[in-house]
Amino acid sequence: MGTMSNVAIITGAGSGFGLGLAKELTERGWVVYATDRDSVALEKAKEFGAIARRMDVTDRADVDAVVKEAIADQGRIDLMVANAGYGNFSSVEETTPEEVRRIFEVNVFGVENSIRAVLPQMRKQRSGRIIMTTSVVGHVSLVGLGWYSATKHAVKAVANALRQETRWLGIRVSTVEPGTSKTGFGAVAFGLLETGRAVGDYDKVMAGLNKWLGGLYRISPGPDKTIKTMLKAATARRPRAHYPVSWDVRALKLVFYIIPRSWLDGFVLWLAKR
Repeated sequence: MGTMSNVAIITGAGSGFGLGLAKELTERGWVVYATDRDSVALEKAKEFGAIARRMDVTDRADVDAVVKEAIADQGRIDLMVANAGYGNFSSVEETTPEEVRRIFEVNVFGVENSIRAVLPQMRKQRSGRIIMTTSVVGHVSLVGLGWYSATKHAVKAVANALRQETRWLGIRVSTVEPGTSKTGFGAVAFGLLETGRAVGDYDKVMAGLNKWLGGLYRISPGPDKTIKTMLKAATARRPRAHYPVSWDVRALKLVFYIIPRSWLDGFVLWLAKR
């Protein structure tokens, strides 16, 4: 029955952070179930020896099937990385109701499905670790990021509660908070920003967002630092509650919690006009 290797399930493992973490853990001898809704993208995970499974996090039956397979074949689950998600950069009003529901389906209810599926096994084992990929915008919400930020605020809130609820059961819960990073994420988010414009009144402020946030993405590092941080959260003997990845995350958190909101708004609108 199973092996003595650590067993991990990673969502959104077809690219970016999820793929990088799958590779790091596999190279360290873990049994890794790399999951993604894009089965073609998962070919990369097969190359380094991960078990690739097509899985849509918004489909609870999909998630349950992979978790059941892992338990049947390995006898345990040591780590769930709820990493699948995407960005939708748009003004609050210009984001269609369908888009709002879709981003919550993936970024919030997809996380719910992922953690709900593994918790019974982790409780039974009295061990396990859950990592949720949040973002600096789990603390900060700025022009054009309203609905996306809302999903990350929601995940951070759930992680804080779950960490307290399960600690005495031997289950550890952490969030990893990336800042701007060069992955496919930015292309999707900025693509949506370009195509999702409908109200001219927001032209100036949205052009400003495109300019300064786009600039940050262009000079941002690749995914390596985030992958290293995720690896630390996965393997540390005493994992921390939250792992900010880089200086911009720490700086923005500090600024957002300290300065008056009127100053913050003024600064953001000044950036937009530059």
